Amino acid sequence: MPFLYRSTCTALILAYPLLAFAEAPDETLDDVLVTGERLSTSSEGTQRYTVPASRSAVGLSLTPRETPQSTSVITRQQIDDRAAQSGGDVLAQVPGVSPSRADSNRISYAARGFSIRSVQFDGLSIPLSGFWNFGDIDWDAAIYDRVEVVRGATGLLTGAGEPSASVNFIRKRPLSEAAASVSAGLGRWDRRRVTADVSVPLSSDGTTGARFVVAKDQNDSFISHLEDDHETLYGVISSELTPATQLTVGVEYQHNETLGAGASVPAFYADGSRTEFDRSASNNTDWSTFYNETTRVFADLSHQLDNGWTLRAAVSHNDGNYGLEYLYRGGFPDRETGLGMSSSFLNYRGNRTQQTVNVTAEGDFSLFGRQHELGFGWMHNEDDFEIKLATPVGTPPSVGSYFNWRDSVVAKPQWGQFNSSDNMQVTQSGGFMVSRFSLSDPLNLILGARLSDWELDQTYYGSERQYRYSNEITPYAGIIYDINDYASVYASYTEIFQSQNARREDGSLLDPIQGRSYELGAKATLLNGHLDSSIALFRTEQNGVAEAIPGVDVIGQPGTSAHRSVDGNQVNGVEVELIGEVASGWNLSASYTLANAESSDGERTNTTHPRQQVKLFTTYQLPGAWSGLTLGGGARWQSDIWRNTSSPNGQVKVGQDAYAVADLMARYRFNDQLSAQLNINNVFDKDYYEQIGFYSQYWLGESRSAVMSINWDW
Repeated sequence: MPFLYRSTCTALILAYPLLAFAEAPDETLDDVLVTGERLSTSSEGTQRYTVPASRSAVGLSLTPRETPQSTSVITRQQIDDRAAQSGGDVLAQVPGVSPSRADSNRISYAARGFSIRSVQFDGLSIPLSGFWNFGDIDWDAAIYDRVEVVRGATGLLTGAGEPSASVNFIRKRPLSEAAASVSAGLGRWDRRRVTADVSVPLSSDGTTGARFVVAKDQNDSFISHLEDDHETLYGVISSELTPATQLTVGVEYQHNETLGAGASVPAFYADGSRTEFDRSASNNTDWSTFYNETTRVFADLSHQLDNGWTLRAAVSHNDGNYGLEYLYRGGFPDRETGLGMSSSFLNYRGNRTQQTVNVTAEGDFSLFGRQHELGFGWMHNEDDFEIKLATPVGTPPSVGSYFNWRDSVVAKPQWGQFNSSDNMQVTQSGGFMVSRFSLSDPLNLILGARLSDWELDQTYYGSERQYRYSNEITPYAGIIYDINDYASVYASYTEIFQSQNARREDGSLLDPIQGRSYELGAKATLLNGHLDSSIALFRTEQNGVAEAIPGVDVIGQPGTSAHRSVDGNQVNGVEVELIGEVASGWNLSASYTLANAESSDGERTNTTHPRQQVKLFTTYQLPGAWSGLTLGGGARWQSDIWRNTSSPNGQVKVGQDAYAVADLMARYRFNDQLSAQLNINNVFDKDYYEQIGFYSQYWLGESRSAVMSINWDW
């Protein structure tokens, strides 16, 4: 409770000037006028870091102040200013989100002390791969208008998962007028990138339009043998079938391949001393390969009834092919010879199919003389994938000395036949209902619930698993009080559930893990709607986590441990965000996050993610004769991370102290069509571990790099 007390006091102290400032808006910026029942949320062309509304929290169109949870939006302008090229680059900008790298391609993300288990595309949820992660977030950012993030438990719309965050990638749509842009960039380590984006009307009245985006990205790396090759194709057509009916259909194709892929670098020599290799050190071979190829087809139909209600039906079908062919070297090399590391030659091939259907309805209704909002819907998702494994025929090649990594002398083996290692089908369905009640002019109450069914059928290396959860109820509650036209305070309680493969002594399946989020916060819209500010105090917890009962097996299954449900991790924290236009031409994104994760017995958990993070980025367009020049920069700071890992001398603690990395950008617009932009990352060439201790290895963060791009718009 002392932490909660101190955090509450801090939140109130910080919130007071924020709310006071909101009472007297600055008149130096033009007003943002919002009219009509539906707010336009497209961020393209606005040159802003904010959007007026979002549906990602509860499915209703709510402004940031109307949403009783911490939300963030990475707009198209932010993506362009930071030269973000992948979904992972975008997530790295989000307040409170932190990455954890396993190897060259497999990166997972966490928020509020828990892993992000699913993402959304235009509001349609798909689960991430977890262990079989072949670059789940490695999508090209060129096709997205913005990315919306809601932190905490988000089970109302996403179904199963952890109380971390929901991430909604919103794709670009056809523009109202013909437009096109071409961009070409060059950077350090032979980076080459070309994109083309064309939007054309297909009817004279502008009711039908098409858009096409192409992106090609190739680059080497500061790590020896590592090369990336990315290709993206995207096409979408949108048409107003009637004045009240709109249909959008599209297809997205992404192919990503990494040569020289592989694991991290050994952290210890065989004598137990720490290694100190330079940044180019590699645990890879030039024939090692990661690849993923994904095709997504989607359709979205919406219709507005005469009474103002909106009906929507959306479907998507994803086909994926994945591959991983590499050498994993583990263990510890001899300090003098580099010999002694173990080796595993692995060749995985996978296929994955995902199908998602969403049907929703929303609108206003009258009750007790006041207008309220109601939304409800049904969602269904099927995720089916199979992973096959081939191992070498005969004796595998010798890996020799690790010190020969510069020459990549390890031969590629002859592979045997592929055999199924993991075949899994996950099906999830759920219906939800949510309502926003206007209790009085300043007071609104949001109540909702979801009823979910979840099932899994899996054959994992010959072992069959099957479990199901039915009629799981996920409640949602939030209350918002408007202090004035610019500021509000709120409280919310949200839930989410996570499946677990553990059984009681009698053989029955344990109930799913329950994730809960409690949040108190204040939000204000400053400077006549140009600047959004928020502060939140939160507590997130998991209950019903499986714990093995020592010495007790499941009846009739010798060797299978029986489990019981116990309280899991809990996270207490504070989030502060300030984002938008501070003055004419000056955009700012600033955030601070504290997430103190502890186990039920008070021990710190989630130590591979920082407890504290600060993220700052700003740009300023010079006035007058220098109005073509925009200068920007930022920094990201995080507190220490660590883990206990194996060494030749037993378990040891390894970690990375707190550090900061700075970035710079500059853009010059020669005229309305032509501009050039320079981005420099890690300006001061800071050395740091991006990951340390995973399988007794480490991965160094990227050294200083620069990218220069030329952009032509018309």
